[in-house]
Amino acid sequence: MKTVYVVTMWSGGRPAKKWKTETLPEPLPMGTGVTFISLATKLRVTVIGSVSVEEYESGKEEIETGQYELPPDTDRLERLY
Repeated sequence: MKTVYVVTMWSGGRPAKKWKTETLPEPLPMGTGVTFISLATKLRVTVIGSVSVEEYESGKEEIETGQYELPPDTDRLERLY
C-alpha cells in the first residue's frame, strides 16, 4: 500500500480540477498554492489560488483491480493452508 495525495483546485466554492500525486505537495513561497508532480502525466504542476490537499492510502483500489502484487512468499503460504 502507498500514500496518494489528491490536490483539488477550487473555483467559486466548487471543485474545478483534481490531480493525484505520490509525494506531499509543497506549498509555494507566497503561500497561495502548491506545486507537485502529477501521477497521471509525470509533469510538475503548480496551482495558485484556493487549493485543498487530501491524503489517502491506496491499496484497496489496487487489490480490487488486480494491480496489487502479493509478496512472493504469499503464494507459497496460501498453498500450505
